[in-house]
Amino acid sequence: MTAKPPLLRGIALSLAIGALGGGLFYWFRMPLAWMLGAMTATTAAALAGAPLAFWPPLRTVMIGAIGTLLGGAFTPDIVDRLALWPGGALLVVVFVGLITVATIAYYVKIARVRRQTAFFAASPGGLSEMTLLGEANGGDPRAVSLSHATRIFMVVFTVPIYLRFVEGLPVATLSGVAPAGTVPPPTASMLEMAILVAGAVLGSWGGRRLRLPSASFLGPFIVSICCYVGGLVEGRPPVELVWGAQLVIGASLGARFVGIGLGEIRRVITLAVGSAAIMLAGAIFAAELAAPVLGIAAPALVLALAPGGLAEMALMALSLDIDTAFVSTMHMIRITLVMVLMPLAFHWLGWNTEESR
Repeated sequence: MTAKPPLLRGIALSLAIGALGGGLFYWFRMPLAWMLGAMTATTAAALAGAPLAFWPPLRTVMIGAIGTLLGGAFTPDIVDRLALWPGGALLVVVFVGLITVATIAYYVKIARVRRQTAFFAASPGGLSEMTLLGEANGGDPRAVSLSHATRIFMVVFTVPIYLRFVEGLPVATLSGVAPAGTVPPPTASMLEMAILVAGAVLGSWGGRRLRLPSASFLGPFIVSICCYVGGLVEGRPPVELVWGAQLVIGASLGARFVGIGLGEIRRVITLAVGSAAIMLAGAIFAAELAAPVLGIAAPALVLALAPGGLAEMALMALSLDIDTAFVSTMHMIRITLVMVLMPLAFHWLGWNTEESR
């Protein structure tokens, strides 16, 4: 499938505005500059009526690239940390359950939103899937989609700032640059890059054939892990590729707000900000409380619990160099729980009827 000329112009404009925003954030040494800057600039432009556009296949390709990048976090020395992961996984399971109930209660009891819309808008993950499920079960797909887009925006924007000013992570780390005194991993050779690209293509194809959740991410991620653990590849892709991934993901997030009039959907976004705040506050509280008990650093737990998008949170962990393997694995657990349990819970509650309020 190829993009048509008007779409190409919209994509080019989105990337250009995103690059300007990313460059500005980078100039001022802001955390996660290329993603936050691109997201902020394109969101502002979209709400102002700029004819932005984004081509889903481009985002899909970049998500596959992110999966491949993350595979490099699974090095042989990770075995020493695996004993801590079951506790983190249990925390994710409990947190997802509790925060989902709290957010549904917020939407239904406080905001007085119809149950069919409230249930899927309150899900801590699965923007596309929850929008489709909400529409199929009598909910408002626009409200569900906007709620999730707002949730992801808030999480992606807020978490790096929290890590900088509360957890005290150095600005260099938050810009994706190796801190002073550390030895960055070697850059992949041309042969290693060729192996990783071939692995990404094979993994994406295999993931779709096997019907894996988030196949475009998980397939390349699994193949990349095998390449690194098996010793086929040792070097890491250049940092410019990480910045490029941040730019594309950030611009695609901002372009989701095209065609939205603030007056028309002010209440939806206001409620979504409230629900995202509940999720973020819960994630930070749970992470700070559990960190000394589980023996896992609080920043890693904050990243593992914060309910942003799978690709966005995994890229954030990679860019900040915060236990990337652990964080990405915990988010895959979160997404799997959401995909499997949310539809079952909805029908178990009996909310799939028009009479439900």
